[in-house]
Amino acid sequence: MNYFIVLFLFMVTSVHAEIYKWTDKEGKIHFGDSPADVESATRLKINTESRSGITHSSGNDKERARMAKELEADRKERSDKREKYRAKKKKYKRKCLLAKDRLVQYQSASGVYTLDAKGERRFYSFEQRAKREKQIKKAIARYCH
Repeated sequence: MNYFIVLFLFMVTSVHAEIYKWTDKEGKIHFGDSPADVESATRLKINTESRSGITHSSGNDKERARMAKELEADRKERSDKREKYRAKKKKYKRKCLLAKDRLVQYQSASGVYTLDAKGERRFYSFEQRAKREKQIKKAIARYCH
């Protein structure tokens, strides 16, 4: 008897919960009842009412096809974001290594120079060298995180 009462209560009441969808920095999609990132979160509207008597009519086929297309588009978007993130990460890693190497070269060299239009060496002054080292350190801070 108690089983039927509980079952009846579940059938009568509809659950209303807010579900959010958001994408993190790595391009992964998350779902939850409270968003981690309010700006990028999208509130999803979910119909929790019971759907008894669903038939496999052409209308449902259209709905399934639409949902499959939407799911595939979501997958492609996530894949593209992941690929862009990986490419950016690889590029930053390369720039980080180059900047660190250049800083070591600047710090260990007795004199730093560039070649002018005639191909002659033009040595940096102490101030120019310090300014250039500061620029390299900024690049390291930007790319090596």
